[in-house]
Amino acid sequence: MKKIILSIVILITVMSVNAQQSYLKLEFMKVLPGQDYEKLEQSWINYHKELMKAGIIDMHRIWKVLPGNNVDYDYIVSTSFNNYADALGIGKSISIDDFKAKYPEDYKVMASTTSSTRTMVRQMIFNVDFGLSNPESAVVPGKSVLNLIFVKSKNSKYENAEIKFSKKWHQYLIDKKQKDGFYISNVVGSNGIDVEYSHILSHIYKNIDQMTMSSKGADIKFTAAEQAELDALVTYRDLKKSLLLLNVMNLEK
Repeated sequence: MKKIILSIVILITVMSVNAQQSYLKLEFMKVLPGQDYEKLEQSWINYHKELMKAGIIDMHRIWKVLPGNNVDYDYIVSTSFNNYADALGIGKSISIDDFKAKYPEDYKVMASTTSSTRTMVRQMIFNVDFGLSNPESAVVPGKSVLNLIFVKSKNSKYENAEIKFSKKWHQYLIDKKQKDGFYISNVVGSNGIDVEYSHILSHIYKNIDQMTMSSKGADIKFTAAEQAELDALVTYRDLKKSLLLLNVMNLEK
């Protein structure tokens, strides 16, 4: 009986923790020759709005990979879920029959052209550990830029060191209007595929001009102790890949 009670307590605790967490699913899309992926996504807008109404997601964004990035995909779709089960696709859902009846034209396009327009190269789920943002900022299609950095943690000190550094210096850049947002997320699911990174760092900018300004580091001046902390942080991580993306669609509550 004690074991049963303990198991129930653990389950409730896990459910409580998950309810407070945010899970980010990234889907990496390769566009097939001659196809218009952004046009296809217009047909999916109402579907994602219905997911928001049902409380399954609270954000859905389409990011276009900008020229110069050597990757095997053309777009990254980012969707925010409030729990891991929904992110996995085994939690809450909406009725496809109801959606089909409500949006027959959208459903027709989605069902007939999705697989012939793009291929999903891979998908991954991240737990958002830490975030900073300018409360006045907004992601604007055609303007907002995302610098996505894939990181491999080398030891258990990495995440706390990254967060400590970010609380001061990325917040400083946000306060100086040289960055709109910064997030640290760790890999929690990857369709059973081993990946070479453990975290992603997300830097969000109002536009390319703000990103260029931010890269100059404002007037940041480290003390000897702060520089030592940064030098240590660099040894805790391996930066695997850095991508530059442009937002082309944004839905959020």
